Amino acid sequence: MKSMDTREVIDRIFKEPGIKYELREFESLGKPIHEILTVYPKTVETGRDAGKTKYYLKSFIPFSSGNEEVQVYVEGGKSAPEEIIRQLWVYKLISQYGYKEDEIDLEKSVQFGGEIGTKAADIIVYTDATKETSKIIIECKKPKRKDGIEQLKSYMNAKGAPVAVWSNGSDSIILYRPYPKEFDDTLFAIPKRGQEAKDVLEAKKTLLQLRREFNFKKIIQDLEELVLADSGKDEFNEIFKLIFAKIWDEKEAQENRKGKVVEFSKALDPDITFDRINSLFRKAADEWPGIFRDGEDIELAKRHLQVCVGPIEGVRLMGSNLRVMDDAFEYLLPTEAKKKKGQFFTPRHVVEMCVRMLNPKRSEYVMDPACGSGGFLLDAMDWCYPAQDYEARELRKFKYASKNLWGIDFETRAAKTSRAPFSLPATATPIFSARMSAASTLRPGTRPPRGKPSCTGCGRRNWPRKRFPTTRCSGMTNMPGSILMT
Repeated sequence: MKSMDTREVIDRIFKEPGIKYELREFESLGKPIHEILTVYPKTVETGRDAGKTKYYLKSFIPFSSGNEEVQVYVEGGKSAPEEIIRQLWVYKLISQYGYKEDEIDLEKSVQFGGEIGTKAADIIVYTDATKETSKIIIECKKPKRKDGIEQLKSYMNAKGAPVAVWSNGSDSIILYRPYPKEFDDTLFAIPKRGQEAKDVLEAKKTLLQLRREFNFKKIIQDLEELVLADSGKDEFNEIFKLIFAKIWDEKEAQENRKGKVVEFSKALDPDITFDRINSLFRKAADEWPGIFRDGEDIELAKRHLQVCVGPIEGVRLMGSNLRVMDDAFEYLLPTEAKKKKGQFFTPRHVVEMCVRMLNPKRSEYVMDPACGSGGFLLDAMDWCYPAQDYEARELRKFKYASKNLWGIDFETRAAKTSRAPFSLPATATPIFSARMSAASTLRPGTRPPRGKPSCTGCGRRNWPRKRFPTTRCSGMTNMPGSILMT
């Protein structure tokens, strides 16, 4: 049987059932993964595996044990995708961050107190070649693994490292412990060789430096594990405030700031971070009124806000994939609320199917009396009025969305979500909470749109003239909360 080359082995490892080939963390390395790594076969000559071909990955630096290779695949046996991720991190540390090979340890045993721990850190980066002072610890997991943050924090404590990275190749979070502080913190990037964490915090960023591909649900889950669960505040509301402030900041950078510099970032001092982010939130609330209470501020404790800003500041929310945001907001909705009120977001592929079946025209009205996060309305806008760049997207909000898209929802949180500027801004699109009276859900001086409305569930053209519909169409019983009227 012919042996496989590096590319074939990597494809085989990451395309096995249950493993998704999605390594966003390494898209900036400049060349394909199979050109960076070296995988080669070895045939077992003795023992019960005699005759089998096993594939080994050449390590960029020797392991602490002295080994210079590690098994990553065997036909009919287990694979080790986390080893691929580890070596890609080593390559990234050397090629992009400037660290030297003799400043890095692999599979280094970690001592806890007076005993030698049975676990070992995947990667430890030191301040210099003496390897006396740990600077960065990296914990590598295979794709889809979500655990390991607490273990990583224990390594930080034991080694005294100020920075640590948890990564599964697709998602990552950077922990930062600003000694002698007694709380955990986060960063949006790791310091390069010769830099300290404060250099990363003080560096200015532009829109072009923000990541467009990210897993926002995973970011929220990490923040929940780190601080949100114990914050004593409404997670949904506080995260929504941060999103609101972040999008306003990106909009300002795009339209008004020289060099498109963004201001949504943390400082070394939590007091400065709070003042900066809360100021952005207030400006956003002033520009897009009606979503938050007058005079409302961010309620997270300053030390909790400090942690939350790190993972969010490095991503670009404006124009992000709606599926990413939908998943995150559905995750934030309390379980009890989902059970009692049926607050489940319609799957995006179902939304797309319904909109294409209905085939709305740009001149028609699209109405959703249970709009949730506005998914049907947004997909209808993309269908009727495609836009490829920022200017076109902004233009369609006012030429199309402000006149043709109408949505209602009885849940205040859902109304907030759908009116957020990342989807349909409150200044452009009539999205209201149905806690208001039926008459007040229309803009003053307007009536329900004329025409022949139809339902995506049954196709009936039976629009009630006196009030908005408040019940689900019988044809939509298998699609909770997903009525689209046009």
